[in-house]
Amino acid sequence: MSAESDATGDLRRVSATEAIRSFSRLLDSVERGNRILVRRRGEDVCIMTAPPTIGRRASECLDLLRNRPPVVLDDRFGDDLLDVIAGEPIDHRHPWDC
Repeated sequence: MSAESDATGDLRRVSATEAIRSFSRLLDSVERGNRILVRRRGEDVCIMTAPPTIGRRASECLDLLRNRPPVVLDDRFGDDLLDVIAGEPIDHRHPWDC
């Protein structure tokens, strides 16, 4: 597989024939965060990439919690938690919608 740099980082280029022969290996590569450009007859056909993540990663949640003021767990904890939840934006778009 050849590699080429594009505006958003590394992009690996493969022929459609090579993609067919090594599809499982290409999926493994995409899972590791790589992007694959598939070409057929010298023309770009598609880019294989992981879908956008939904929600937040656990590490992002921990960062948010670490940057908030401390919370005292008292009889108002439930109300405090509801206030935190209400203050978080929710994106209801489907990840495949552009």
